[in-house]
Amino acid sequence: MAVATPERTTSTGPIASELAAPWKNRTRRPTAKNVQHQGLRTQQDSSSDEPETTHAQSSRPGLQIKKSTTNKDLLAALTEIIQQQGETIANLGREVGEFRQQQQVLIDQNASLIDEITDLKTRLDDLSATAPSTRTWATVAATDEHTGHTNHREPENSAIDRLYCTIDISRAGDEENRASAGTVRAAIEREIRAAEHHGNWRCRAVTVDQRNQNRVRIACRSEAEHQLVKSAAEKIGTGTRVLRDDLYPIRVDNVKRTAVLDEHDEVRAGATEAFGMENEATVAKIAWLSKKNVPKAYGSMVVYVTRASDARRLIADGYFHAGGESGTTRTFEYRPRPEQCYNCQEIGHKAYQCKNAQKCARCASAGHHHRDCNEALPKCVPCGGPHESFSKNCRKLYPLRNE
Repeated sequence: MAVATPERTTSTGPIASELAAPWKNRTRRPTAKNVQHQGLRTQQDSSSDEPETTHAQSSRPGLQIKKSTTNKDLLAALTEIIQQQGETIANLGREVGEFRQQQQVLIDQNASLIDEITDLKTRLDDLSATAPSTRTWATVAATDEHTGHTNHREPENSAIDRLYCTIDISRAGDEENRASAGTVRAAIEREIRAAEHHGNWRCRAVTVDQRNQNRVRIACRSEAEHQLVKSAAEKIGTGTRVLRDDLYPIRVDNVKRTAVLDEHDEVRAGATEAFGMENEATVAKIAWLSKKNVPKAYGSMVVYVTRASDARRLIADGYFHAGGESGTTRTFEYRPRPEQCYNCQEIGHKAYQCKNAQKCARCASAGHHHRDCNEALPKCVPCGGPHESFSKNCRKLYPLRNE
């Protein structure tokens, strides 16, 4: 059973409000105990907040220190890598420089080897052109392989040994600055080295003609080099003249007369070209050696070719083809004779120096050429003998032959 209790109500009447009003307006005075207690609480609160603030403040510089240390290490590592790369580049530069020096040395050695190989090829060509035996070229040339007869007179110097380019310097320079073999050599080497693929070219040899010191002879290693030197010699300066190439004579015996001479006893026109085609050589000129006034069907002649290799080959083969027939070959022996003028027939000067009247080489009379002479009895101008002035029977022209 529920018991009803009287509800306690708060009195809000006038008396109560009056009693409560003084408490609202009254200020509570703090006691000494309360002040002390309040101070302790304030200290505790402040002490409890300090560690958090200190930790928060102390944690930020640590991060900055770590970041700065990491950046310094990274910069140091990059600097070391850059230094290593710089040293590597410097080493590569030195190696490239050494490689270029070695390459230049190899280029010079290669040029020297090319010259030596060319020289060896020339020597091999010289050896291959001779007979495959222990005999020398002079022995082969002096021996007639077809008859087995050995010539009693061997040539002292062979005219078929080397290729030369002869340069006349008599008109080059003045008395003070006269050209010499050394200046000619330097000029030709400079001219050839300016061409492509000849940067290290040098002359094989340069000599001076003993009989004429104004003639400089340049030895060549091959036919191609001979043409190269001739082209360069024509450009080295004014006053120098490239003389005609050396010709290489070959004596041919047992040649049909009508294949060489015409009805006027002159060398047939076109004979040099025809003989050159028959023998696969370049024939410069031909001279008949036998007596033209003696009507023999066969005789001897001398053939001048422009290449030493062709001369060696024809002498080694032993045959020279002329007009469908073949004559035998051997070395032409040059027999020096006194200078004879073909104008006055006297001895001691040449025709271009002669100031005398013309004389016939057959009858010694003045006023006509020996081709037009009708005299039956010949007379020699130099010795007065009963023969032509150019005959080998002349005691003055050929003293050893007529002792």
